[in-house]
Amino acid sequence: MGILQQLALELSDSDPARALGYAHQGLELLEDENSKNIGYFYFILGRLCNGRSEFEQALFYYNKTMEIAKGLRYEQGVAKSHQSIGLVYVKMGNYHQALDEYLKAANIYEASNERGLQIGALENVGSLYSLKLKDDENALLYYNKALKLSEKIGDIEYRTGIMIAVAEVYMRQKNFEKAKKVIKESIEIAEKTNIPPTIMTGLSNLSAIAVEENKLQEALVYAKKSLKLRLETGEVYENAIEYLRLADIYEKLGDTIAAISHYDEALSTAIETKALPQLSKVYESLQGYYRRQKDYQKGYEYLLKYNIVKDSLFNEEKKKELKEVQAKFDIESKEREVQLLINENKIKALENKSHRITRILLIIGLFALSIILLTLLYGYRNKQRTNGVLAEKNKEISQTLKDREILLKEVHHRVKNNLQIVSSLLRLQYKFGDHKSSVEILQEIQNKIQAMAIIHERLYKSNDLSLINLGTYLDNLLNYFKTSYDLSQQNITISTDVDNINLDMDYLVPCGLIVNEIIANSIKYAFEEDASGHISIEASKNEDTCVLMVKDSGVGFPENFEMENSQSLGMQLIQGLTRQIKGTVEIDSNPGACYTIKFDMIM
Repeated sequence: MGILQQLALELSDSDPARALGYAHQGLELLEDENSKNIGYFYFILGRLCNGRSEFEQALFYYNKTMEIAKGLRYEQGVAKSHQSIGLVYVKMGNYHQALDEYLKAANIYEASNERGLQIGALENVGSLYSLKLKDDENALLYYNKALKLSEKIGDIEYRTGIMIAVAEVYMRQKNFEKAKKVIKESIEIAEKTNIPPTIMTGLSNLSAIAVEENKLQEALVYAKKSLKLRLETGEVYENAIEYLRLADIYEKLGDTIAAISHYDEALSTAIETKALPQLSKVYESLQGYYRRQKDYQKGYEYLLKYNIVKDSLFNEEKKKELKEVQAKFDIESKEREVQLLINENKIKALENKSHRITRILLIIGLFALSIILLTLLYGYRNKQRTNGVLAEKNKEISQTLKDREILLKEVHHRVKNNLQIVSSLLRLQYKFGDHKSSVEILQEIQNKIQAMAIIHERLYKSNDLSLINLGTYLDNLLNYFKTSYDLSQQNITISTDVDNINLDMDYLVPCGLIVNEIIANSIKYAFEEDASGHISIEASKNEDTCVLMVKDSGVGFPENFEMENSQSLGMQLIQGLTRQIKGTVEIDSNPGACYTIKFDMIM
């Protein structure tokens, strides 16, 4: 039995599925339902469910552990159950319930003189006040209680970790003198007792404080020491952030060569560790750096990469939400199974009791029991059928509401991304618009924004919040062009021939902006004065590939014209937006200008 417990515990982090199997196997082998071993297996199951975000099931197992510990008068087990339940409530966002559980654990540890465990519970309370409830006064109160206890029992590692947490509270309060004093004391202790994590975190915090105080040379020294120690100890996860800190300091010092070198190190480290949150931070910092350096082209490229990584993180979050929804349904199903087993056990208990009665009473009892069981079974089946229909309808409604909520969140997320694209387009328009009048610049900006606004208008009117029909969208866009440019007065006509193609916003926004640029170019440059002209738009699909062709009957491209060498904003936007959807663009004069864009509709 001890081997199963050890295997379940050791594999709980590296292989949760196998650990879960060992824990269930141990429960099946144990006969005494109130033994300490049973409670231990329930505790492991609670930990595994909490790690899988199956919160209701985790609470069930931890409460079973507490029930057994109370029956055995095992106070330490009761306290650990309270502490573990608190961890689950924190993940669920029920912070006040978590606080109540942590305090119960701390009080039991204090009463049983378990000082080491009491420190952990007090630190839990302090962290909850500091990070979740934003109550620095109470956070410091409980951190200091934990500090005094750690000094009393001589637990150096606990002490230095809590000191760093206290210093971070002072940093948030902008009380840098107190923060520096506590950090330096913790580093001094950690250096004597060889605790690298405390030293690295302390140096990083000192560097951050020095930047806030505009002591850049001092900040540089601390950040270099932190990074050196990280590399020496083999630490990798936070290294990209440390490189970013150094790059920011060098940029503030005016050393652009060192700044870009450390930005590059941050990027390569984030890619190597495959940590999407860090990679997102690096791309965001790089687009800001190049924007400040007036290199808008590179800034725009890193903005696109930043949005792609943010989308990946957002999709991961959606998968997690769906997993939690599924887990909730699984838990309800298991609870119904448990209730059925309880009912069966009650029936067996009644049957065993009836064997002690005389032969005549047994016959009468069995006859009466049969009638009761038939009645109950009939009522149960009727209720089960009714409950089944209601449960199915409730499940469908709940799932539909969840799907709509997720889709709405995604639309809002796309709107924010589109506003960032508008901001980048405005900067590019400003950069390339020196030779144009204010009216022309405003007209071009209005066209780009309108191309994106029509998409959101179609979403508002559609039952499907994820896809928009390309043909319907282009018709709306062309109606806007006809009114905006007064095409009937210029003798210019536009026609479309579009297959039934539905695209999501990741493709539709770039496609709309591409068509906007091409049509604007044709209206301005393709047709000779007072001459009539025609623009056609064709779109077809072959399996997952979409082919978009826009051509006019105008003068065509100049001889030896190469799109890649063009310095115009329109041509650079067409190429950049095509790369965003991982497509290709080809141009030809036949005899008018012809653009052919091909892309796969699945990224």
